[in-house]
Amino acid sequence: MNVDFVAIRWWIDFAMLLLLVATMGFTFWDRRNKVTQEAVSKLRSDLYQEIAGMKTDIESRRRRIDDHFGEIRTRLSDTPTRLDLSRLYEAIGDVSQVANQLRGTVESLQGTISLINQHLLEQKHG
Repeated sequence: MNVDFVAIRWWIDFAMLLLLVATMGFTFWDRRNKVTQEAVSKLRSDLYQEIAGMKTDIESRRRRIDDHFGEIRTRLSDTPTRLDLSRLYEAIGDVSQVANQLRGTVESLQGTISLINQHLLEQKHG
């Protein structure tokens, strides 16, 4: 039996070439995956930093809103209630009634003084 060593050598070289191509493919895929993992890790770290910044910003805004609500509550506690306003309206009504009475009294006094003046003038001329 004749053994064809050239053909065997060719198949060994072909197998070596396939092994080399497979090794190159695996190395390329593995390096690309590592770069991707590094990018994912960096993205994850950037995301955590951004979330921490947002939490800080939200907390400061919440504190500012709480302060504003506290000021509003303080202002509202100083405002008159419906009961206070009804008492005020009653007092204004009473003052208005007294003012009307005084106006009527002053008008009658003016009329009386006018009559007295007229009477005195008639006595002087008459």
